[in-house]
Amino acid sequence: MSKQEWRWLDLGALDPVDTQVIYDAVSVARGRNLVKDTIIFCYPVSPLVCIGYHQEVEKEVDIEVCKRFSVPIVRRILGGGAVYLDGDQLFYQIVVSQKNPMVPPQVEDAFKHFLKGPVEAYRSLGIPAEYRPINDIQVKGRKISGNGATTTVDGVFVLTGNIILDFNYDMMVKILRVPSEKFRDKVFKSLQEYLTTAKRELGLLVSMEEAKKVLLEGFERTLGINLQRSHLTPEEKQLMQTLREKYLSDEWLFMPEHRHPQLVKARVVKVATGISVVESAYKSRGGLIRVTMEIKEAKINDILISGDFWIYPTDALPKLEQTLKGATIDEKAINDRIYAFYKAHNLQSPGTTPEDFTKAILMAAEGEAAI
Repeated sequence: MSKQEWRWLDLGALDPVDTQVIYDAVSVARGRNLVKDTIIFCYPVSPLVCIGYHQEVEKEVDIEVCKRFSVPIVRRILGGGAVYLDGDQLFYQIVVSQKNPMVPPQVEDAFKHFLKGPVEAYRSLGIPAEYRPINDIQVKGRKISGNGATTTVDGVFVLTGNIILDFNYDMMVKILRVPSEKFRDKVFKSLQEYLTTAKRELGLLVSMEEAKKVLLEGFERTLGINLQRSHLTPEEKQLMQTLREKYLSDEWLFMPEHRHPQLVKARVVKVATGISVVESAYKSRGGLIRVTMEIKEAKINDILISGDFWIYPTDALPKLEQTLKGATIDEKAINDRIYAFYKAHNLQSPGTTPEDFTKAILMAAEGEAAI
C-alpha cells in the first residue's frame, strides 16, 4: 500500500499572532480543496499569551502584566486554557480533511492517533514520553506537551501542539489572573512539579533544528506518510492577511464578553425582586466550566458559558446558551435540554459530559438561592 503524500511547511520564526493565524488560514484553504493535507512547523519570534476559544480574557489573564511586558494576547480557534508561548517551543500544526480515512471520528481517538509522532520525537531524543488522555504528552507523570484540536465547518480536522525545549515558568505565572500572591506561589510550585521540558529531562538544550528533524521523522514513521516540503500558496497568504485583521480586533479577543456584555463583569447580586445575576466555576475532567447567568423568576433569562474545556464543533457554545434560555432551574429540565442539544448537533466534549454543564449551572443557582 503506497504512503499518503502530505505537505510540510517549515515556516521558522513567525510573528506571534501569525503562529495562530497560520493554521486557521491553512484549514480554510484545505476546506476549499486548494491544498493537500498539511503539517506546519513554526515558532514565535517573540512571546505571546494564547487563550482558548471559550475563555474570558479578564478572568484568565492579567492584561496589565501583558501590556507591561509587551506580550500580545491572542485568542485561538481551539479550546483549552491560557498559556505562555515563546521561541523555546516548536509548534506543530496538523491540518487534514476529515474525509481522510486516517482521521478517527471521535476527537479523543484523533488525539491519541496524531500524537504518536511527537511521542516518537521525544523518544528519539532520549526522553521516555507517552500519550496521556485526553490531549497531553507526559514523562513520568509530568506534562511535556500541550495539545488542542478542532473541527471546522468545511470538514477539516486541526490539531496543534508543541515540543517544549525549555519553558519560562516565571512568566507563565506572571500572566495568569490569580486571586492572591500566595495563590500565585502555589501555581508556580505546581507548574514546576507537573510541567517539564526537554532541557530539564536531558540536562541540555536541544536545538530547534534537531527538534524539527526528529519530529518530522516521528510523523512520517507513525502516520505512514511522506512529508513533502512546500510553501504557502498566494491564496493562503491572502487568507492570513484577512484573518490577521480579525485576530487583532477586540471583537475576536473579547468574543464571550461581546456576546454577553451585561454579564461579563457581574458578580452574585440581586438585581431586583425575582432577578439575580450569579456565577460559578466547576471543574470537569475535560477542563474548567465557568457559568455567569441571569435568573428571572426561577428561570434562566441569560447565560454565558466559558472556560478551558473542549467542545466540537467549537462554535456550538453560543447555540447551547440560546437553548438554555428559558429553562427552569431544575436538574432534569436543564439536563434534558443539554442532552437534546448534544444529539441534535452531534456534539463531542472530551472529558466533559452534559451532566458537568448541568452541575455548573446548578452550582451558580445555589449561590443565588443563598442571597
